[in-house]
Amino acid sequence: MSVGRCQTSILAVVFVLLNGCAQPRPFDDLWVDARPYRAELNPVRPPSDVLSHHDTSTQIVEPANPQGNITLHDAVSLALEQNPGLKANGWSVAAAEADAMQLGRPRNPTVSLGVENFGGPERLQELPRQTLRISQVIELADKRNKRLRLGQAKQRLIAWDYEQQRIEVAATTASRYVAVLVAQARIELTQQQLELATKAYAIADDRVSNGTRPGFERDQAAARVALIQIELDLAKEGLDSARADLAASWGANQSRYEQVSGDLDLQAELPPLDTLQQRIAQSPRVARWADEIAMRQSNIELQRANGVTDPSVGGGIRYLSELDETLGVAEVSWPLPLFDDNEHGILAARLRLSQAVAQQDAAKAESSRLLTRAHSRAQAGAKTLATLRDTAIPAAAAAYEATREAYEAGQTE
Repeated sequence: MSVGRCQTSILAVVFVLLNGCAQPRPFDDLWVDARPYRAELNPVRPPSDVLSHHDTSTQIVEPANPQGNITLHDAVSLALEQNPGLKANGWSVAAAEADAMQLGRPRNPTVSLGVENFGGPERLQELPRQTLRISQVIELADKRNKRLRLGQAKQRLIAWDYEQQRIEVAATTASRYVAVLVAQARIELTQQQLELATKAYAIADDRVSNGTRPGFERDQAAARVALIQIELDLAKEGLDSARADLAASWGANQSRYEQVSGDLDLQAELPPLDTLQQRIAQSPRVARWADEIAMRQSNIELQRANGVTDPSVGGGIRYLSELDETLGVAEVSWPLPLFDDNEHGILAARLRLSQAVAQQDAAKAESSRLLTRAHSRAQAGAKTLATLRDTAIPAAAAAYEATREAYEAGQTE
């Protein structure tokens, strides 16, 4: 065989082995389907072309910080678009896909240059041999594609983590929004109490000055004003803290909005517990385990493939100086699986699959327990709210109005 044909054959083999490298999947395929909660809103994600460009630098942009009045929809939408933690997790999803693509790459070929018959007797040094080889490990048992599938399965689990965080960001933002709404209402109520107490102090002061009432009544009225003023100051500090927490949901260092809008008297209907229990499978904490089990099954397949040894095929040219000729060389090497066939690697993968099945059952049980507890607390809260709305608040309002009229009429007895 001529040297030219030998070189051409070697290059052809290398081309075939390197062809068909893993390509990135469509960007939308990297994410799991959004759960129903706030699914209509668009959360922050990396650019859709991030896997096809080597330059992943991003420009630092100051987060939007709204002014004026904001609604719950405004707050949650802004948080999903700008939350720093969610943004960071989005990059993890894309990076995991890049890791999977790397696992799908074939091994690099090896080039070696050998020189023989030097450093010995003088007559041998006159007959040096130079050999240039290129070799390639040929992976059997479809190892490369199995590595790729395992990497993509791991990427999907990270996508589930992103979806879980998306829901948590939306829920936390809604909770912080309600906290601001409650703090606003508390200040309004405390200001009304302070106004009433101030009027009572003015009446007591007039009576003490006229000599119709003892002086300690004015002192008592002054103490009530001071205590309510302290309560108002604490309520304002609480509002500032709640406002800052809400602004942090969308990555702002300080709050610039004036107030949040909402109705604390609005009561949503609580679904039956049985209905909610049927939806547990949609929760990311539970749904992710189906993909976790699939990932561990893929790992079993990869470990089985790793038990198959891979041959190395190579070829090259050798120059014989004594004949001034160039010859072709070829070689094949194949590890013998005499001591290691990856038996325990396969066993460990099987055991981890059994572990995942048990963890799936545990996740369902824990989610059911947490849901039952949350549902009970929600029911208790709904009953408390109904009692306050139907009985306690009307009675307190009537007492407040009677007290206000009594003070305005100068009646303190």
